[in-house]
Amino acid sequence: MNESNYRHHWLIQHQKLLTRVTPLAICIAFIITGGVLWSTGVFNIETVGYSSVWVLAFIGAALVFVPVGALAAVCVAVSPVADLNPLLIGVVAASAEAVGELTGYLAGMSGKAVFDKNRFYLRFKNLFSRYAGLTLFFGSVIPNPLFDVMGIAAGSILYPVYKFLLLVFLGKVIKFTWVALGCYYSMAWV
Repeated sequence: MNESNYRHHWLIQHQKLLTRVTPLAICIAFIITGGVLWSTGVFNIETVGYSSVWVLAFIGAALVFVPVGALAAVCVAVSPVADLNPLLIGVVAASAEAVGELTGYLAGMSGKAVFDKNRFYLRFKNLFSRYAGLTLFFGSVIPNPLFDVMGIAAGSILYPVYKFLLLVFLGKVIKFTWVALGCYYSMAWV
């Protein structure tokens, strides 16, 4: 067997593992890089701009059940100090949080075997499967710390990841755009 056939065969055999580990490794790399840059003071909204908001929003969403101030970062970004576009800030923060929510999704996906042993899981799975799209969309529009539970639930029922990302992104665009516009106009009013 030549080298390229061997690699192709190995990729096919390990495809399921790679689809779980690769996004997790990317999330961990972003969290570590952003955390180091932020803690050293190299990475702040005034000097970096949109990318700073992206990293802060990503870290806030990727850290399951640990709130980091993405909403505050959005407000600071549209303040007169940074003076960034509120509509673009809404899209940037939403894209970061949608990708960051994959950590909860992956946790649910990898913990599926644990959930399968629960007697209430089948009832929950049927109910959530029926209303998952609406639940994910409206859950991501409303600023709440319980969205991580929804991401874990979506991963545990193996909800399609592209639908998960799309619905979460659209909901978070609405959320962050309203927050950015609210902060922008309230600061202009004051």
